[in-house]
Amino acid sequence: MLEGLAAALPGLLDGQLIGLIFLGVAVGMLGGALPGISPSITIALLLPIAFSLDPLTSLVALGGVYMAAEYGGSISAILINTPGTAAAVCTALDGHPMARQGRAQEALHAAILASSVGGLIGVLVLIGFTPPLAELSLKFKSPEMFWLAIAGLAIVCNLTAANFVKGVMSALIGMFIATIGYELETCYPRFAFDIPEIEAGISLVPCIIGFFAIPQMLMLAGAKDQTVAEVLPTPGSFKKVSLFMWQRPVLVLRSAVIGTFIGILPGAGASIASFVSYSEAKRFSKEPEKFGTGIPDGVIASECANNAMVGGSLIPLLAFGIPGSASAAVLFGALTLHGLSPGGRLFTEHANVVYGFMVGFIPVVAAMLIVGGLAAPVFAAVLRVRTAYIVPTVMMLALIGTYSFQNSVVDIFIAAGTGVLGFFMMKFGFSLPSVVLGIILAPMAEEGFRRSLLLGTIDGSVWLVFFSSPICIILILIVIAMVVSAFVSEAKGRKRLSQSASGH
Repeated sequence: MLEGLAAALPGLLDGQLIGLIFLGVAVGMLGGALPGISPSITIALLLPIAFSLDPLTSLVALGGVYMAAEYGGSISAILINTPGTAAAVCTALDGHPMARQGRAQEALHAAILASSVGGLIGVLVLIGFTPPLAELSLKFKSPEMFWLAIAGLAIVCNLTAANFVKGVMSALIGMFIATIGYELETCYPRFAFDIPEIEAGISLVPCIIGFFAIPQMLMLAGAKDQTVAEVLPTPGSFKKVSLFMWQRPVLVLRSAVIGTFIGILPGAGASIASFVSYSEAKRFSKEPEKFGTGIPDGVIASECANNAMVGGSLIPLLAFGIPGSASAAVLFGALTLHGLSPGGRLFTEHANVVYGFMVGFIPVVAAMLIVGGLAAPVFAAVLRVRTAYIVPTVMMLALIGTYSFQNSVVDIFIAAGTGVLGFFMMKFGFSLPSVVLGIILAPMAEEGFRRSLLLGTIDGSVWLVFFSSPICIILILIVIAMVVSAFVSEAKGRKRLSQSASGH
């Protein structure tokens, strides 16, 4: 390992590579911030260019795009409550209220600092623990993946503890949307209502845009304010947020560990990492009722986790050829384009490339911190723009992003339909993040459930297969703990309301 690291270092000192890192970071931030242009799409668009570069330069530059895009989703989430990526949904919960309070620059600095710290921790784990942690990911088979999805859905209980019933109903709506399309075993279209265009299912991108961008723009269009929010002068916000994070090492470390661990699990992705981290931050907080009102803790937990996930997602990719996320899958394509095959031979025959790729994330994190930190005041200035200009611009970009995802007009109609639905759900107090979480986790839960039943039938245990490993038991206990915690939080909330009402 040390020999590989030593062989990789000279290649990272190349001036062209450093320039491409900064360029990749800037492109990644832009791609992540634009609704519909996900990190995986951004990387995929750059693959033809990357192919013309040498393997190390290509992989490090694409790694910069990947890392920065995961942060970039927070920019639009904070400023206009329109997450550029699914992982930034939780960031919007506290980031946008901070922006509405005139603290947009503080929220953006919290996001970039947390993303940088989380990304660095994830990279250090990637470098130091790839072999043993990759073995752990292989222990998550169908029953474990099913319970992981259920644990993710149970997070709804904690995210919406103030109104448990509406939170669960929101998640069920998302799960129903996810069931539209071909049935897993028979490939028979279900809930398509004889509409050929949706027989293959409804993609996540138009749903994210529909449930977040369009309702928010409709709300802004009907608001009396001429701007999104007042931007208050926040001198020293970078220093303030740095000190804030320094005083909360447990929050930062826990979020980074969660993000890294979930990144290791194939198919889990940044969205699950941010949801789990946000939920745990709220559960362990001394003031859980303040989450969702505009506190830096929520932004830090979400962003720290989704960028730590980057390092984690590359562990099973490099060790076993199993991508931990969609973006990691695109990077797998970049590896194969250069004739590199993941696995043990990659670390022996191409040590300078693979170790250079991993170590190259350290200057990527530094570049991201520099660009994001310096650009925060510029990003915050967006809030001063009149809503009369913001609403049509964002709507146009959102619909263009929706169409470009699959070059499908149907996706535009899906975004519009879910946008109208999301607008009314927002009006009546339902949880839009819970809907998105249901859409994300339902396929994982269904696939894990069906495959587990098949395994159980073969083994003659059927239902016992769901309790067949210590990991399953741990995940079941987590689900129970989250549900109980939600009921307790709801009961405490009602008690506080009744006490305040009696006091008046």
